[in-house]
Amino acid sequence: MGEQDHYRPPRWEAESGSVSFGALETAFGTAPPGPGRAGGPGHDDAQATRRATSGPRPAADRPVPSWPAVVATTVRLWLRRRGAALGRLSRPRWAAALVALAVLAAVALVVTGLTGSLGQHARPRPAAGHAAAVWVASQVSRDAIVGCDPGTCRELQAQGFPASGLLALRPGAAGLRLCDVIVATQAVRHLLGRRLQQEYAPAVIAGFGSGAARVDVRAVAPGGGAAYRAALAADWAARRQAAAQLVTSPRIHAGGAARRELLTGQVDSRLLITLAALSVSYPVDVVAFGDAAPGAAAGLPLREMEISPAGGPRAAGLRRIRSLVLAQHAVFLPGHVSLVRLAGGGAALRIEFGAPSPLGLLLGRPVTQ
Repeated sequence: MGEQDHYRPPRWEAESGSVSFGALETAFGTAPPGPGRAGGPGHDDAQATRRATSGPRPAADRPVPSWPAVVATTVRLWLRRRGAALGRLSRPRWAAALVALAVLAAVALVVTGLTGSLGQHARPRPAAGHAAAVWVASQVSRDAIVGCDPGTCRELQAQGFPASGLLALRPGAAGLRLCDVIVATQAVRHLLGRRLQQEYAPAVIAGFGSGAARVDVRAVAPGGGAAYRAALAADWAARRQAAAQLVTSPRIHAGGAARRELLTGQVDSRLLITLAALSVSYPVDVVAFGDAAPGAAAGLPLREMEISPAGGPRAAGLRRIRSLVLAQHAVFLPGHVSLVRLAGGGAALRIEFGAPSPLGLLLGRPVTQ
């Protein structure tokens, strides 16, 4: 079930006039729970949970799924990514591909039982590794496939990231092209060497720690580093062009830093498309753009936007905008939608899409997820 299936319009006390932030919190279900309220009938969570995690995150003492189950997802992920290509193969070649895949999965199962540079997952994870796992679990799209060493994959599961989206990295680097994101720990850097940055995953979307203990979360380049950089440049140009058209609309108000970030192409294409769609029905004020990604490389798009209705009843406008955003599907469904208090005392909606940002979306030829 998608997030829109869980969404229930809040019960508003008033459709016009000024509404306090406390009333808005109550209507959105984000007010601090009183006795007997948490989880009770009619409770509405203002933060959109992601598709594969509609339930609560596992508690610290909850059993972690078995590691062989994580490795077994290699077959499913490969078929998901290569299903269309297999359909075009002749029967002998199709059979040969499946045999090769079976061998790959068998080898992966053996490797994960070995100790070595990637088998040190029994040791306590450093602070940077834990911080990276927490960030990935909350910021990376649930539709993404994350490559990681066994210890990091286990911690990602413990933080609530679905095991079906994890792919164990092993000697030989087979399966890297199946990933959207790689958590580059010291073990992964040792495994992949210079190829990690130059060929497989040139873009750092978040970084934690320093020195040998540093952990980078990197976006995978399906066609290699050079192709990724070319796609990023083309995507940046398309974002600038789209934003230049958006700011001319009388139904979109963006000033100061937000306007500069729009015009310089810094805003994620999913936010631009969402903003254009919202403005068809409601005039909106763009309060700010942002991105909760420490240590990210320069030039990566901002994935977060705070907006409020321009004119009219604020409570009703926030409700309608939120309802429209949560009704989206696939790549246009945000990872998080929440009510936030503004510095001046008003309220806005914070809309945040998951990492990594897709490239080529505005050009009609996406090259990354």
